[in-house]
Amino acid sequence: MKPATRSEPPGAAWTLRRLAAAVALLLALPAAARPAAAQTGEVGGTVVAAGSNRPLAGAQVAVQGTDRRAVTDAAGRFRIGGLSGTEVTLRATTLGYQGATRTARVGDTGVRLELNESAIALNAVVVTGTGVPTERRALGNAVGRIDAAQVTREAPITSVQSLLNGRAPGVVIQPGTGAVGTGARIRIRGASSFSLSNEPLVYVDGVRINSTAATGPANQAFGSSTISRINDINPEDIQSIEVLRGPAAATLYGTEASNGVIQIITKKGSTGGGTQWSVNVRQGANFLSNPEGRFWVNWGPIPAAAPTASRTLDTVPFDIVERENARGTPIFRTGHQQQYDLAVSGGTDKFRYYASGGYENGQGAEASNDTRRYTTRLNLTVAPNPRLSFDAGMGYTNGLTHLSAEAGFGGRVWSTVLASPSNTVGALAHQRGFHSGTPEEYDALYNFSQGINRFIGSLQVNHRPFGWFQHRLSVGADFTREDNITFLPRIDSLISNPVFGSEALGSKEITNGDIRYRTIDYSGTASFDLTPRLTSKTTFGGQYYRTKGDTVYAYGEVFPAPGLTAIDATTSSRVNNEYSLENAELGFFGQEQLGWNDRLFFTFGLRTDDNSAFGTDFDRVYYPKASASWVVSEEPFFHLPFLNTLLLRAAYGEAGKQPPTFAAQRTFAPAIGTGDQPAVTPQFLGNATLGPERGKELELGFDAGFLDDRAGIEVTYYNKRVEGAILEREIAPSIGFFGTQFFNAGQVKNWGWELSARGRPVDRRNVGLDLNLSVATNSNRIVTLGLPGLTSVTAGSFLEHREGYAIGSFFEQRVLSAELNAAGQATNVMCDNGDGGSMLCTGADGRYGTADDAPNVFLGRSLPKVEGAFSSTLTLFRNWRVYGLLDFKTGMKKVDGNTRVRCTFFGRCEENYYPARFDPVRIAQIQSSRNLVDFLIQDASFAKLREVSLTYALPELLARRAGAQRASLSLAGRNLATWTNYPGLEPEAMFLGGTRGGNFGAFEQTTLPQLTSWIVSLNLTF
Repeated sequence: MKPATRSEPPGAAWTLRRLAAAVALLLALPAAARPAAAQTGEVGGTVVAAGSNRPLAGAQVAVQGTDRRAVTDAAGRFRIGGLSGTEVTLRATTLGYQGATRTARVGDTGVRLELNESAIALNAVVVTGTGVPTERRALGNAVGRIDAAQVTREAPITSVQSLLNGRAPGVVIQPGTGAVGTGARIRIRGASSFSLSNEPLVYVDGVRINSTAATGPANQAFGSSTISRINDINPEDIQSIEVLRGPAAATLYGTEASNGVIQIITKKGSTGGGTQWSVNVRQGANFLSNPEGRFWVNWGPIPAAAPTASRTLDTVPFDIVERENARGTPIFRTGHQQQYDLAVSGGTDKFRYYASGGYENGQGAEASNDTRRYTTRLNLTVAPNPRLSFDAGMGYTNGLTHLSAEAGFGGRVWSTVLASPSNTVGALAHQRGFHSGTPEEYDALYNFSQGINRFIGSLQVNHRPFGWFQHRLSVGADFTREDNITFLPRIDSLISNPVFGSEALGSKEITNGDIRYRTIDYSGTASFDLTPRLTSKTTFGGQYYRTKGDTVYAYGEVFPAPGLTAIDATTSSRVNNEYSLENAELGFFGQEQLGWNDRLFFTFGLRTDDNSAFGTDFDRVYYPKASASWVVSEEPFFHLPFLNTLLLRAAYGEAGKQPPTFAAQRTFAPAIGTGDQPAVTPQFLGNATLGPERGKELELGFDAGFLDDRAGIEVTYYNKRVEGAILEREIAPSIGFFGTQFFNAGQVKNWGWELSARGRPVDRRNVGLDLNLSVATNSNRIVTLGLPGLTSVTAGSFLEHREGYAIGSFFEQRVLSAELNAAGQATNVMCDNGDGGSMLCTGADGRYGTADDAPNVFLGRSLPKVEGAFSSTLTLFRNWRVYGLLDFKTGMKKVDGNTRVRCTFFGRCEENYYPARFDPVRIAQIQSSRNLVDFLIQDASFAKLREVSLTYALPELLARRAGAQRASLSLAGRNLATWTNYPGLEPEAMFLGGTRGGNFGAFEQTTLPQLTSWIVSLNLTF
């Protein structure tokens, strides 16, 4: 039987019509641009690297004093039209090189601009968090920038979170599982909220978008297989990403920006090189590397071949993976990965366009896991005159993801981890040794899916009415429709199976959500030269944000006959409800920047916000900022032969995090009153004084360039304190309300160092080598929980928020020693007494849970203390490129839930049968009925060979024979090797939601490890 959730994605036919219309639009755009292309007054040429003469793709060439600009194509070529006069001044810039300026004659199409290598690009323009595009030299804070267009050419990137991973210091990606289509948690400079999201804000072309980290079917109880909304965006459509790491940089974004800001900048049209078509085809495989060596050999009893009165059972080791391989039914498959992208870009001085369409189909290592995604994007720029331009962007995503049963619903990994030889004979022989259902039974019964329809649109108007004044208006929207389905068909053959029982009678659960984000953003900047040396930029503006989510839920169970799929066909436990959440924010800001000799800059600003989630007695909030930067190397007194560039910077800023929607309001629930009359009953008490969490951050750092700027380093120290962190407290029932109340009280501190280094030690015509290193540290401490006598609160399984320790830390009893008696039972079990000595772990009566038990002590933190990455690119003979990325995370611990269920719940470990072979300390904990668990809280530090690729650019002559201007072929691998001492399946995996997830779900149990991928890509440019 083929369940309804296996059909085409919601609106598939409509989506195909959309794709057809997009293709027609792609075909029409070049023709529409031709009449304007005949204009005179243009310049053109190439941009190359000085010395090696390598063409530089993606370099921006601008005509100074105007809005005319172009981006070079893969051959380094550009063209800019619509020019007047006889001469213009061209400025070329690109990441990793010094900018170059040259005067050119209008009409000259052979201009050559040579850029020198520069690891420190002080003139690079930053658009995020600055109010107006600003050169990096004028910023007092660090801004991480990822050249997404370059990365996607080098690495097998299929998601935005993969694009972020390892490429911006201080940004930590924490995936839940290796299933395709699933997502991850993003943390920037640690975590500082107890009960609110620690996710950063995400923008696309200036529009705030829905970036929820964990979505999906409601019954994914432990939140391992969840889908992240940020991954709806096709990485092939992204030009660059800018990352603001905290309040010091993100003040102008106000409330909600305390955890940082990620700005995604999509590709735009260019006037360089005419109309350009790009086709990208990818084919490859996803698989679980070395399952034979990753899964454990379990132990258990099996009936003896010739039982006697004294010999009825044998305890034997059991390898389910090898057994299934020998049977010809491997547990995990090799999934097919395919992706097709088509894009066209080009334009004239008055009209530029970029349009794309993409299709991705990825299969996971489990037969029930796959994802399909259709994407389209159209970006248009209209510039009727040099003073006015319109930028419109539209992106659409439609897809369907099927998730595997994991953790709370069993599944292949669960049944494999807990395999037993007892389940190979007798009445259980049909299970073939699997703990519960066979893989085929799980695939047939449990169907989890999410359909997605999403539109992101933006319009930006840039106007310069006077030479000294420019202003910008941005409006946009993000509309997301999620269809989450948990479907269990009726399968009569499984009803008598005690593993499934009544679940095989069937059920269906639907959660449909409509989430809408709206953004209106205005800013204006007045620029003056107060003196020949002193400049002023005064920026002011305001933003209005509104979000609304409508959810419809329905559930029913027990289908009366097989083949039924609708909830209306169920006969028991029918439930349905509907609810809405809405939030609005209005903020205004002002900023003044003073510049002295274009090398010393001071910036001051203030933002004020009001938010609908604030309590009625809480007034609007104010967030100040101040920063300074000094390009010391451009001062006349600076003479250091080994140091070419030196920028000193400092910044202070504040930003916030709003309370949960409706948390401040007193609410009542509907009820049936006397005489069956409608009535209400108290629901939530609310808190009229509830305000935002307030982040305050100081940032200090420097940027330095060495060896003629062929090597560079960026160092940043940050110190962030969050005040008024929101907690929940129990309410006295005598008040008339029950449950908890949110209140502002706690303080959390984060501090650390961030370093990024870049160099090109070899730059020859036929050989080039680029090296990149990033390292970031994070220290974290809870200063106070804000209430007298309150020193700790629960943060999740085995986790606490305790004053004086890192947020979300592990606290449990630590076993120091134990002995085994002749029967293999642990005795004299001694624990840490919290003062450097030891005591009996249990109370005097030998029972756990009494007042005189040994205390819980600090065992470690759940978030990494150090993270970093190293990457290199080797270019040979201009046609071959070898790329690799290795990333690492250290200083965190995780619960090994696999050992927990194997050894302490189901007795599948060798320790359960032969305790004398093992350390008595471990045996004592396994035998403690899960009261002693510090042996489960393990160091989860790891290093991964994350990405490797080999790319060959076909010679131009050979490419033209194939009908293309340029062509390249690449082979790329992902997640190729892991180095770790963590004893579980995957040091990265964790629960992102559900009962053990949330903000600090450092719990790994029976989830699929990260998959290895090998992808072959063909890229053609016409």
